[in-house]
Amino acid sequence: MMLRPLLIGGAVACLIACTTQHPLSDSGTDPRIKASGLGILHLHCTYTASYCGGAEPDPSEYPRATPWRGRMFIREAHVDSTGMFAMNDLHEPILDTIIMNEEGNGYLELPAGCYLLLDKDRLNDSTYRQLLRDFAKPAMYTQPIDTACMRNWLYGPFGVIKLLAGDTTHEELGLRGYCPWDDTPCVRYNGPLPP
Repeated sequence: MMLRPLLIGGAVACLIACTTQHPLSDSGTDPRIKASGLGILHLHCTYTASYCGGAEPDPSEYPRATPWRGRMFIREAHVDSTGMFAMNDLHEPILDTIIMNEEGNGYLELPAGCYLLLDKDRLNDSTYRQLLRDFAKPAMYTQPIDTACMRNWLYGPFGVIKLLAGDTTHEELGLRGYCPWDDTPCVRYNGPLPP
């Protein structure tokens, strides 16, 4: 099952991840980090399962957000004129990986700059090409995949994470599960839904 981000869609990947918080001075800035031109990314990820039918549950029993443990990838971003968005340039290398712990927290030191935060499906175009092949034609309950939608799914534009030297940037990423009939991006389901 694919996960989809709720709050930010971005990308960055790496080989080494930090999962412990770096000590900061009272002002929130570690002088050693500021002098080196590094910033700290603190990412908090949650996951919320989808309600996929059946008897209507009590509102207190609806799926709730829980900490998400997993890996996200960092890629340098070349921002647009607004400074807020960037395209996912597949020719740019993955710079690092950030791994969330049991509480859904991950920490990573990076040079000051702008970055995309990506899941594994957007690191390259292999998942994109596979989905285009698998859903090229209509099936019993689905329409063919929307190719323009898929280009946006892979390339963006995505929101940018900005790191400043000597600062900690806090980002919240909410992921949610999808029901079986809408689990594939950019494929419209027309079939029967569960009661």
